[in-house]
Amino acid sequence: MFHVRLTDENTPGFDLSVTTATGEQFFVDVRGLAAAGTPWLGPIKPPRENLFYILVFVGADRNDDRFFILSQSEWDALTEEYQRNHPNDPTSGFLWDASLKHEGKWEKLPTPKPDKRRKKIRKKR
Repeated sequence: MFHVRLTDENTPGFDLSVTTATGEQFFVDVRGLAAAGTPWLGPIKPPRENLFYILVFVGADRNDDRFFILSQSEWDALTEEYQRNHPNDPTSGFLWDASLKHEGKWEKLPTPKPDKRRKKIRKKR
């Protein structure tokens, strides 16, 4: 189970603050596109522990939506690679195709770890 809090527009760097059932916290920056082939835009941010990006391709129908999950270091690496390969382009971000290998990678997000002590107690009963 997760507790998700939307941040206000004055909170720089992320859109969602997420807390797992065990109290672990992580942050999500959400980016969206409505047209395939459009680049994912956004700056490289100062390092933040447990920051992730969820890129959302919004399909014509909700069933056509696609999700790409990246860690902050993966976002930064793709953005830096684009900048190296396109030194005269001031745009910060990367091309659509670079995100494809991250599609549906929900397992990158922190998940609640089972409490082993609790399981042992349950087994004794």
